[in-house]
Amino acid sequence: MASEEFNPELLDMVFGGREFWSPADAELRPDERWRVWLSTYRDALRRAGFRSQLQFRLVPRTGQPLYLVFGTGHPKGLEAMKEAMWKVDVSDGMSFKDPRTRGGVLPGQSTLFAGADVVDPDLLELVHQRLSQGVTTVEDIGQWLLTETSRWLPKHALAAVQELRNDGVVTVLSSGKLTRKSRVSLN
Repeated sequence: MASEEFNPELLDMVFGGREFWSPADAELRPDERWRVWLSTYRDALRRAGFRSQLQFRLVPRTGQPLYLVFGTGHPKGLEAMKEAMWKVDVSDGMSFKDPRTRGGVLPGQSTLFAGADVVDPDLLELVHQRLSQGVTTVEDIGQWLLTETSRWLPKHALAAVQELRNDGVVTVLSSGKLTRKSRVSLN
């Protein structure tokens, strides 16, 4: 999206003024431009009164990604949207991803298998991003997954933290078994 392709007055109406969208329009790095626009859309939804805003990258069979932004004022709306995301037919070539992930392997990360279950690398990357903000509990990570990530639910937090701990990336600061109440930090 570039201002020369769109009517700036319309963008002013959509975003609430030039000060809200011009930083996104000014981003020149192609690999970051779409991320800045997504953030701009989320901010507009927040200003419009939607307490929760999610962003998704939908990749159809064609391979050309589409970016969606969703807003709701109620936690049930968040849960309903995410439950719908989990029902996407992967066999039809569709997949949803969180645009903040870059698909890289985290430092210290080894094999991503925990028994028969695979912990998704995107989930691990997002939990690592959250932990880079400081010490928190597994429960708070779960709430963050619900409200701030495109796909993940609170129930995914424990497995992700366990995997990161097994890989030596995370330290559990609480004594005893790893639970939702455990305090954790990056090493």
